Amino acid sequence: MERTALSQLAELLRSLGIRWVLIGALAANRYRSYPRLTQDVDLLLSDVGDGLEVLEAALREAGWAVERASPEADLLRIRHAQLGMADLLIAGTDYQQQAIERARWETHGFREAIPILTPEDVIVHKLIAGRNQDLADVEAVLTAGIPLDEDYIVQWARFWDVLELWRSLR
Repeated sequence: MERTALSQLAELLRSLGIRWVLIGALAANRYRSYPRLTQDVDLLLSDVGDGLEVLEAALREAGWAVERASPEADLLRIRHAQLGMADLLIAGTDYQQQAIERARWETHGFREAIPILTPEDVIVHKLIAGRNQDLADVEAVLTAGIPLDEDYIVQWARFWDVLELWRSLR
């Protein structure tokens, strides 16, 4: 079986008992009419299992270079010579934990079932990030015309103070 960053990370996180969900452009691609190329895999982790040091050691042992993107260590930027790059975001809010709980397990475009953010949570995450590429992802998801729980999006867009941004894209 061909190794990909996603498959190796999924196996490693499963072995450590860490729940995770696919986020970012790969998750958005699940709900778009056409895929957007991306250079990395983005995962949201429910926690770090036995500790951040254990996770970092396991990643290094699997060939990943690990860099803490912030002193709080809520984001790990990792690189692998053969598999590429990934960002591991550690959930720090009730909203992020809820998004993990709501994840859909799907095989669409993947070898095995993986947890993927719901389209509503993809939109909320993209609104929070607010970069041009994120807003383009929101527009592409909206253009695809999939059914959305707009009350849920409005609730969290209001909470994260991105409601006007949501309304402007809607």
